Amino acid sequence: MTQQIPGNPYDLKLQQFAAGLRAEIQNVLNQQAAYVRKHTESQLKIFDGRLDELSKIAQALAATRDGGDGISWERRTDRGISRIEDIPGRRVPYVMLVDIPIGNNTTSQREQSVTISQEGPFVAVKRMATFQSALQYQVTTGSTTAIFSGRSFGRYRPIHSAWDLNDSQGQGSYDGASMFLTSLTGDWASGDPLPLPLAPAAAPNPVITTAPPIVSAASWFRTMQFDGRILVINAGSSYPRQNISVPSSMWTPEINAPQELGALDFFERGEIITVQVQPNHVNNPPAGNANGNTMFNLGAAATPWPFEAGQYDPHEGIVTPTSSGTTGLTLTNLSPRTVTGLTTDVIQRLPDGILTLGWEGYRIIQPVGPA
Repeated sequence: MTQQIPGNPYDLKLQQFAAGLRAEIQNVLNQQAAYVRKHTESQLKIFDGRLDELSKIAQALAATRDGGDGISWERRTDRGISRIEDIPGRRVPYVMLVDIPIGNNTTSQREQSVTISQEGPFVAVKRMATFQSALQYQVTTGSTTAIFSGRSFGRYRPIHSAWDLNDSQGQGSYDGASMFLTSLTGDWASGDPLPLPLAPAAAPNPVITTAPPIVSAASWFRTMQFDGRILVINAGSSYPRQNISVPSSMWTPEINAPQELGALDFFERGEIITVQVQPNHVNNPPAGNANGNTMFNLGAAATPWPFEAGQYDPHEGIVTPTSSGTTGLTLTNLSPRTVTGLTTDVIQRLPDGILTLGWEGYRIIQPVGPA
């Protein structure tokens, strides 16, 4: 059996070698760790520098958009580009209207104004218009006078005649002169200007009595139909709604449907909106020379029945009454035979109307600020 001799030189060398190897490895590890730490710190400094540059760029962009005062560029009201969606307040549906009376025989400019409420601004989405008839007429027979309302009274009418599809359709189907001639019966004595066998049935023979004007004297436009031009003025605003007044036929589509606006129209509270209207013609205008004198050749009789002013009488239910024993036209069987007409118009027509224009949209109700 071999015994280990204390202090063996081989063991001592081995221990020294192991200690040196351990120290060398520790030194290498320390060097590598230091390099890694230095490299990491260098990369972090580079990244921090880049983040600082990005932060400076973002701050510069924010300063450009805000103008340096901290107010977002899109929300700056002093530049006129505030978003409607960003305005605080409760949205309430609202219709803003103006009524403009258009009296009979009126062709002068009429206007009406409306002020935006202090409760908040108004945002218009659509515009619209209609015309209400207030036609009445007065009948005088002798010393008696009576006032009646026409058929169209209180009804809403178109604001332009471009939709009038019945324009002059009735004239081609019937003529007043035919009505006059076919009212005569029997034989005529020699010398009568009318062809045989036409003759009056009795003497005197009222051809048409207490009746509306005959077809040749009737207008085939719709009764109480407005035509004109419309101008909207926003007092104090630098943004006009049109360069010239708008024809009523272009104010709404079709007959009177609401017209969608090209963009939301914003009216600030306290603004005064004025609507000016210029009628193109009087209400129910008489036209041409269709009266009894031209239709029946009554000679010197001044504008005999039917009268030019009564061209809309059939539409409105207006009937010419008996006056002093004369009813409309009268054909006599006396010598010389004559046709006489009612020479004085006993009807006074008052075709008044009310033009209503407006906008549909919503109000933004806001609390009243401090005084």
